[in-house]
Amino acid sequence: MSALFAPPFSVTQLDAAHDWLIAVGEIDLNTAQTLSVAIELAEQRAPPRLTVDLSGVTFIDVSGLRVLLQAARRARTDGRRFAVARPSHQVARLLELTAISQSLDVSDAASPPAGA
Repeated sequence: MSALFAPPFSVTQLDAAHDWLIAVGEIDLNTAQTLSVAIELAEQRAPPRLTVDLSGVTFIDVSGLRVLLQAARRARTDGRRFAVARPSHQVARLLELTAISQSLDVSDAASPPAGA
């Protein structure tokens, strides 16, 4: 029996001046913790708004959705904003079907706003 192949997943910060994370790949039980850690590290800088760009995400399961919801709840509790940007068609559809899009700021912005 061959080993199962897991598609690569990464989260990177756009640049040091912005609290804009870019997620690429599949977010599932095996990779959700990577996303969670990246968000928590960005939150340590206490940004007024933290955005996760999901345009490169091809799949997200309940573990990934949980990470996004937990980040949104922490932001609300701390008086900050949390948003997801440019979700792929598949991800946007899941956010709508699960009504999670009502609990998150969802943006079509391609990059951080000027002066952010």
